[in-house]
Amino acid sequence: MTKKPTSKNKQVTSKRKSTPGGNILLTLTLVPLVIGILLIGAWVLDIAIFDEPQLHITVGILFILFGFVASNALQKRWKLAAGWGLLMCADLVILAWLAVWAQVVAIGFGLVGLVFLSIEFYSHYRRGRAENAKQ
Repeated sequence: MTKKPTSKNKQVTSKRKSTPGGNILLTLTLVPLVIGILLIGAWVLDIAIFDEPQLHITVGILFILFGFVASNALQKRWKLAAGWGLLMCADLVILAWLAVWAQVVAIGFGLVGLVFLSIEFYSHYRRGRAENAKQ
């Protein structure tokens, strides 16, 4: 009688070797995420850090996206880093210029970033379905 494969029998092996320095850097990418969440929380609670209350959201999202970019770049997930980076650039353009042409450029950056993210997430989805079909 052969053993039925279960999730308990599988051994998870990491393709990438982690180093202590890499783990510390990866942990440090949580700092911009926390700062972004705190800025958005300050906006929700009506705490004035910046002169304009709307800047809390924009700068908070900028920090959150920077955390995603740094985390994915350290993990060498280049498509995800590019997608989050383009969304961060779109946020920067909106933050720097309020002209209509700048908003059009920001929309372009954002759409290209979403395409990168969609491609990567879809490939992960397909890979997961293929692994589930093998079981």
